[in-house]
Amino acid sequence: MGLLKSASKAAGRAITFKLAWAFAPFLVVAFLCVVMVSFVLFLGTVAGMGEAATTQTVSSKCVSGSTGSVDGEGSEIQQAALANVPEEYKPLFKQAATEIGIAEETVTTQIYQESKFDPLAGSHAGAKGLAQFTDDTFTRFNPGGDVYKPEDAMKAYTAFMLYLKEKYKDQAGDDEKKLLTLMLAAYNAGEGNVDKYGGVPPFAETEHYVEVILGNQQVVFSEDCKQVAGAKAWDGDLGDGEWTNPCPGCVFTSGYGWRNVFPPGDWRNEHVGVDLATPGAGAGPGTQIIAPTDMKVVGFLAADGCVTTQQMGAPGFQFNFCHLDSWDVSQGQELKRGDIIGVEGGTGMGVKFKYATHLHLEIYRPESPVPGIPYNGFNLDPEPIMKEKGAWVGG
Repeated sequence: MGLLKSASKAAGRAITFKLAWAFAPFLVVAFLCVVMVSFVLFLGTVAGMGEAATTQTVSSKCVSGSTGSVDGEGSEIQQAALANVPEEYKPLFKQAATEIGIAEETVTTQIYQESKFDPLAGSHAGAKGLAQFTDDTFTRFNPGGDVYKPEDAMKAYTAFMLYLKEKYKDQAGDDEKKLLTLMLAAYNAGEGNVDKYGGVPPFAETEHYVEVILGNQQVVFSEDCKQVAGAKAWDGDLGDGEWTNPCPGCVFTSGYGWRNVFPPGDWRNEHVGVDLATPGAGAGPGTQIIAPTDMKVVGFLAADGCVTTQQMGAPGFQFNFCHLDSWDVSQGQELKRGDIIGVEGGTGMGVKFKYATHLHLEIYRPESPVPGIPYNGFNLDPEPIMKEKGAWVGG
């Protein structure tokens, strides 16, 4: 019996060994699968942690000095706020903020509202330069300076803001926000109007100006923030009649809203218009740009080749035709539908062919301050409007 049991055990072990050997490949595969699944789950956890950490980092970078929320239009304006500031201006803005005793974000947003950081900007009211001074006011606060030099413009800006701060400090008392509000209103509408109304004058432009700057002071986006603003559709009455395609023969090349064309953090990635281009134009003069409807010239941004117009009929949109190679219109000139505005080009930042030849087209709500300046919170997506009016490319 002992021998039989031993033989039986040996035979059993042999069978077990053979079975184990036969199933070994399957066991190895199963083991590897378990290991791989565990590894993937681990990576997923790490990725999730990384994403959370990234989100936290971006959030902390995007929001600076938040003191509360701004509802309604203010929140839209915050979403459209500038995501990047030219490096050469940062020291100037910081110095001005320090001397005046206000937040650097306030200075940055105010100057952007004034000129879109364009040192050669001009307005229908005769204001000039980075901080948009009339000749008389600039001479008063920086005699002998050059209004088109950023350093001189910011010197005048600082002196003017300090003057306004001193003037309205008694009226504001201990309310710092009220003091800043009065300073901003006076900068935009003039001291006389603030004095006349005892505060912010009831002008849509001035009220919006103050709201934009104070709103963006609460939530300011840094150069590392990626804030995506969706296209805004116009929900009003477009009026009667058809328009004309402003860029004959062009094709659609870039839409309204966020895009990843420039390096991360570049403010130009937040596109507040649409791009239309003549195929094959490259870096040279393109097609003639024409008025899509009856309009009046209300301003220029020469450094970016922009002509700003306002629709003469209802509802009174404003338009920016930008990056033009040249233009043949003047301030206050009235244009009929089909009249030539200029020639398609690539002008940007004072450089003739900074970009490939195209038309950058913007449309502003009727209630926008005049002239409309990009990122002022009143931008609309031109595409649905142009399509409805039969003026879209290929239409």
